[in-house]
Amino acid sequence: MKHQPAPRGSCAGPTNRGRDETRARILQAALELFARDGFDDTTVRAIAARVGLTDAAIFYYFPSKRHVLDALWRIPSGRNIRALVPSGVMTEERVRELTDETLDFIADNHEVMRLMTSEALAGDRTASALQQESRAVWRRTIHAHFTAAFGEDIADSATDALHSLMHGCTMLAMMEHGERMGEVCRDPAFREQIFKRARLVVPLSPLDPAP
Repeated sequence: MKHQPAPRGSCAGPTNRGRDETRARILQAALELFARDGFDDTTVRAIAARVGLTDAAIFYYFPSKRHVLDALWRIPSGRNIRALVPSGVMTEERVRELTDETLDFIADNHEVMRLMTSEALAGDRTASALQQESRAVWRRTIHAHFTAAFGEDIADSATDALHSLMHGCTMLAMMEHGERMGEVCRDPAFREQIFKRARLVVPLSPLDPAP
């Protein structure tokens, strides 16, 4: 019987799964080493040794150590606050969306966030840079929503107020709940509490006057 060739792409599934699994192993090893040695003192060679790969294999998945950090921090993630399009009005629903999406990001990244906070406090330059970058991205996004709704002047003060609130709540959750921080940020009661506090500091667009 004549041998029939395998359907085109039949190996793509396992190959992709294998790559995804290896990538996940690299990230887990990096997270463990960052927690033990800090960002600056962890080398690509150490990550490779922990996973059982060569340095070249690590670079196949991540061009540099910074790319590993970015993947852990998931700054490029599409599922976050940057997916919200400024609408030109600030309603209670939009305030809730902004706080909920921020808490989702914190919950998704709570392990790295706790690690970065401790490393930044210890003087790690990379951790500090990532924190500053993340805050800058968040502030620009929030500012765009407030600018669309109120203009530049109010946007500045509203962004400062919401940033102070979210940062304070994040640090409190981190100190009080530690490893449970992600779980707490997804708790409906906690999210409702944050929303109510945000409503006290975030202005809303005026209602249309009655005809």
